[in-house]
Amino acid sequence: MAEIYRVHFGILQEGELPSEISEIQDDWKTTFKGKASKILANLQRVISDESDYNSVIVDRGNAGYTDFLGSSHPRLNKILLKRKVKMPKAASDYLTNRDAAFESGGAFETGVDGAATRFLNNLKVILRVVGDKDKIVGAVPKLTLALQGRASLLADLIDATRDHEITTTELKEFFIDKKFVTPAVSLVNECLSYVVYAIDSGYDDTWIETNIVTNYNTLLAAMVNASMVNSELDPTACAIEIKKDSTTGRWGVEVVEATPS
Repeated sequence: MAEIYRVHFGILQEGELPSEISEIQDDWKTTFKGKASKILANLQRVISDESDYNSVIVDRGNAGYTDFLGSSHPRLNKILLKRKVKMPKAASDYLTNRDAAFESGGAFETGVDGAATRFLNNLKVILRVVGDKDKIVGAVPKLTLALQGRASLLADLIDATRDHEITTTELKEFFIDKKFVTPAVSLVNECLSYVVYAIDSGYDDTWIETNIVTNYNTLLAAMVNASMVNSELDPTACAIEIKKDSTTGRWGVEVVEATPS
């Protein structure tokens, strides 16, 4: 076995994200609040009065319960009876509260403000793993270039703070067919996203390894086989593995390419 390269691409820390991402959150809130009148108009069109409420919400909801539980469920009739006697009374309250919710300072705007924080937190996870088109490039697009064997493009994106330097120009396409790149990258993207969420939630490395990483590495290892790996490479010595790098101290993805001895 002759190892061509072994490289690790690390996730970004939250403090490394550009400060401008707060502007994205503001734009998100402005966009949603700007659509309030359109959303309300659509709701009013679908449910304009109590009769619509009963047919759209009550009747369809009852049908959904029947489909979910099955017509032979022993408690179905009791469940439907409870819904039939209680829900129509809520029609007037629904219509009144719905329209009030879309007034200035109402529940809709309050809900958007609250959801904006969750939106920003999820956005930060994406940026730490994937990056954006302008200022930062995460581990996932670098992995894509490595698996495609695009050495020159990859070399320009390496950041020594979180990645290993590429010391060779002999990168080969990892897989025998380009169609295998996407599922491998998708697995890594999914895993690293969970890793970031876990880090932010205070889980330690052992927990992350046991509860997240091990399962995904099993799936990735199954893709590194003689039927899928480039025939110029040795599948027994190649790897795509989620791990924490001892040099950078970051979780990320390691790629190893090696040719047969």
